[in-house]
Amino acid sequence: MKQIIVATIGLLASAITASLSFYFTKKLQLKTEDRRLKEEYYKSFLKALSDVAINNDDDEAQKRLSEGFNFLLVTGSPKVVKNLMEFHNFVRKDTSDTIPRNSKEWVIEHDKILKELVKAIREDIFGKEKNVDIYLENLHLVGKKS
Repeated sequence: MKQIIVATIGLLASAITASLSFYFTKKLQLKTEDRRLKEEYYKSFLKALSDVAINNDDDEAQKRLSEGFNFLLVTGSPKVVKNLMEFHNFVRKDTSDTIPRNSKEWVIEHDKILKELVKAIREDIFGKEKNVDIYLENLHLVGKKS
C-alpha cells in the first residue's frame, strides 16, 4: 500500500512540475514575442518620425508616420499612447501654435515632449530603467537630407 501512495505522490509531483514548467515557459515565450512585436512597431515609428523630421514635405514619410501613430494606439502601453498624443498635438501643423515653430522655445518644448515619449516607449519594452532622466537628458532627433 505504501508503494502505491509513494508512486502516486511521485506521479503527481512529476505532473505538477511538468505543468508548471510548461506554463512558465509559455508565459516567457509570449512575453518575448510581445516585446519583439512592440520593438518592430516602435522601430518603424521612429524611422518614419526621423524621415519626416528630415523632410517634412515627403508624402510617403508622412503616410508611414501616420500609420505608425495609428499602430501604436493599439500596440503601445497606455502611457505610450498618452505621450504619443501629447507629441502629436504639439507638432500638428493645423494647431494654433502658442509658441512660434521657428523659435528656440518650440525646439526645447518639442525635445521635452519627444523625450517623454521615448522614455515611455523604452519603459514599455524594457520596464523601469534606473537613471533614465540622466541618460536621456539631451534627447532630440537627428538626421540628414540626402
